Amino acid sequence: MRTWLPLAIVVALISVGLWFSESPPQQLLGKRPTPKEFDRAADLIIRGAKTRHFSPEGTLAYRLDADSVTYFQFARRDRANLDQPRIVFYQGQSPRWRTESETGVAYNNGERVVLRGDVNIWELPQAGGIHLQTAAITIKPREEFAETDKVVKIAAGANRTEGRGLRAYLKEDRVEILSEVQSIYENQ
Repeated sequence: MRTWLPLAIVVALISVGLWFSESPPQQLLGKRPTPKEFDRAADLIIRGAKTRHFSPEGTLAYRLDADSVTYFQFARRDRANLDQPRIVFYQGQSPRWRTESETGVAYNNGERVVLRGDVNIWELPQAGGIHLQTAAITIKPREEFAETDKVVKIAAGANRTEGRGLRAYLKEDRVEILSEVQSIYENQ
């Protein structure tokens, strides 16, 4: 029995030491996090995220890839912070529009996605298609709709248009610039 006593004491001390080193000071003092502090903790972090979203008919509607996704679940909603998000919208079997940005935030299971930081949207195939640039844009992926109140630059071949505010109906391949529009067109 005496040979086990020192071993048991050593195991107990190691266990207590690990518990103290892994526990935040608030838990050691018996303090519980407030609901606001609790909501700030990420529920899930995914590196190299790739998601696919399908239409009610079962065809691929769009895909969203990101270098990382940090997901938060709140009482009435959810939020996912996206790092280097890329969204590709499909029409039929073919990719039609591609977006890229530095960051993004998806709200309520992706109903609304806000892209920020050097946002680029390309009409596919890229050769001769529309290229749109802005600082921030809100996309409703299920509706294939995008809008912003920021300055927008649009290039289509040699033609250039700049303005403030935009509504893009991606399904219809229709883009509306809302104000301060300036365009440069080249004759063919």
